[in-house]
Amino acid sequence: MVRYLALGVLAAGLAAIVWTALRGDGSGDDPAASPPAADHRAAAAAPTAAPAAETAVAAAGDAEAAVADAADSVVGASEPADPVTEVPQASVPEAATAAAAVAAATVPAEPIEVLGVADTLTDLDGWLNTDAGSLEEIRAANKLTVVQFWTFGCRNCKNTLDALGQIYTDFRDQGVEIVGVHSPEFSYEADVDNIIEAAADLGVVWPIALDTDKRNFHRWQPGNIGYWPRVYVIDGDNQIRFDRTGDGRATYEQLYTTVERLLADA
Repeated sequence: MVRYLALGVLAAGLAAIVWTALRGDGSGDDPAASPPAADHRAAAAAPTAAPAAETAVAAAGDAEAAVADAADSVVGASEPADPVTEVPQASVPEAATAAAAVAAATVPAEPIEVLGVADTLTDLDGWLNTDAGSLEEIRAANKLTVVQFWTFGCRNCKNTLDALGQIYTDFRDQGVEIVGVHSPEFSYEADVDNIIEAAADLGVVWPIALDTDKRNFHRWQPGNIGYWPRVYVIDGDNQIRFDRTGDGRATYEQLYTTVERLLADA
């Protein structure tokens, strides 16, 4: 009897073990209502994470290498793309200036007028800074001749000498000569030694015609008024192409431009 009772207890215990195994952890919770275990969640994420993890482990062979490779992958994925370089566009003022320059280049400049036929220089008291004996001789050897009536004591005349010197420097070798017709206003300006000294001090190195009695000064400037300074440009045909009085900066800038253009057309 006792043996049968022991067998019954043993059978009951085996049944309980089988029942517990069938129920899982024996907690009594409904498996359908329980959240998935951590292993289940990892398995669900495995399709996306597994390839990278497998690659890292296979390449490194240990956990530290896997972590380093994973970090490199994250850094590489976060690098910014190359910045877009914008091409600046010309502003409206720049575009307008460029258009104006094109328009100016396509519109021909007004032709330089012929203002008359140049006179000659006669009854002179000599020449300085040249071996020539006449205006005609100087004109024949050059393409253009700039003739200026001046006197060394005239402040306005002195104001023009830098501009004339620039013309002489830039165009002398291209066939331009300057003739300064020295027509004195006062007696001390008529002294030849004073003229030579003043010319050296003022840097006047071009030919000087000595018009001591102002005969040419008045013949070239008919009427009751003559001007110091007065400047002319004479071309190769003895035609006057420029005629201005005074020492204004604009006058001598225009003189430079006129010489430049006439040389280009010569």
